[in-house]
Amino acid sequence: MDQDPLNELVEFLKPESRLDLKHISLDHILGLSGTEDGIHVLLKNEKIIQCLIELTDDRVAEISKNALLVLVNVTANEKGASELLKYRPSTKRNIIELLIGYILNPDKKEADAACMILSNLTRSENAVEVCTDTFLPHLNDLLNVFVNTTYNKTGSNLNYLAPIFSNLSCSPRVRKWFTEENPHLPLIKLLPFCNYEASSIRRGGAIGTVRNISFDTNYHEFLLSNDIDLLTYLLSPLMGNEDYPDDEMDKLPIALQYLGKEKHRDPDIDIRKMIIETLNKLCAKRNIREILRDNGVYYVLREYHKWEKDPNTLLACENVVDILIQKEEEVGAEDLSKVDIPEELNSKFDEMDKEYIDSVK
Repeated sequence: MDQDPLNELVEFLKPESRLDLKHISLDHILGLSGTEDGIHVLLKNEKIIQCLIELTDDRVAEISKNALLVLVNVTANEKGASELLKYRPSTKRNIIELLIGYILNPDKKEADAACMILSNLTRSENAVEVCTDTFLPHLNDLLNVFVNTTYNKTGSNLNYLAPIFSNLSCSPRVRKWFTEENPHLPLIKLLPFCNYEASSIRRGGAIGTVRNISFDTNYHEFLLSNDIDLLTYLLSPLMGNEDYPDDEMDKLPIALQYLGKEKHRDPDIDIRKMIIETLNKLCAKRNIREILRDNGVYYVLREYHKWEKDPNTLLACENVVDILIQKEEEVGAEDLSKVDIPEELNSKFDEMDKEYIDSVK
């Protein structure tokens, strides 16, 4: 007797199998993939996983959809994502190339599910460089698809391309692609989506990409160059409809001056946190700190601090403000990222931060 009951389903999951049997088998597997234990059962059966990958391109839309949804569930599990990267469809392309092909096909009905799977596959730091090998030749096409919000003709919104870009930007090669290898253009295309009200997924992915690039101080001059106009996109989600004195207003980026009464801050706490983290990273170098001061970043954070309620974000905001309000001789370092802090002081600072957060709650 077969040790694995799932093996009995393999015959029903082949492209040439009867449609009703494929439906029944896939429905069972879709339910199984909804639990962690079920995912572990599926991962033990390589034939089933291979069948699911092949069925993502089934001629029957419902079959293709359910196969993709199973893989969304499987890759949401870290081990599942790792295991799926090992598989190659019968086309000899790897799974990433297969899914990229679905996204680039404007007539693919379930392109959103393909985006979700790729977002899951690129989420692990251990997998980013492996995924980058396949993604790099396609990044320009994917970015062009992303900025064309009506690209897919079947209703797929492709919002999850944004977290894919964010995940991939953990790779030095992708950061280089966004900056050095294609000066200005890729990032300029992405930046407007930092303020894209129709989707927090797009906003979060765009800002996450900028944040990851900001972790590399070599790109700070690029990010704050006049051609990029980063602060316009980065500060807008932190701003409400408050009035500033004229002398403060004049310092703000032109597009952020005299905003209307309908202006509101981004409602997503994770997005606001990422922006503050980015500003913190941009405070590393003296010349960039001066640019931040000259563009009224302190004034924006001052007003934002009055509004924010989240204790962790408040603390992060105060850390940036503390740097910007100091004179450079008080900061005492050209590049803060190169200052070594003794471990005992790090522990002390962590404890002080914890006490502060507890007091604000």
